[in-house]
Amino acid sequence: MDAFEVLALKGTRKVLELLGAKDRMRYSELVSAIGFSTTTTRALKAMEAARLVDRKVLDEPYRPVAYSLTEKGRKLSQLAAEIGKL
Repeated sequence: MDAFEVLALKGTRKVLELLGAKDRMRYSELVSAIGFSTTTTRALKAMEAARLVDRKVLDEPYRPVAYSLTEKGRKLSQLAAEIGKL
């Protein structure tokens, strides 16, 4: 899946925007911000497969999962923000 296909997925641009503003967010925070768990999950899985996000299981009770942008993801986030300004 190339960058355009990933960007076309519902929720991907919002994830890029949210993670671009913060270093790391928990899955539950992303779902709260986006509003739909299915949309969030699909976007994150596609982004992880494209190596745009890193997924980390935290060593805390209930084993929460946190996501952060990779370097490639940061670049795409910046490009998407610039395109959004046009």
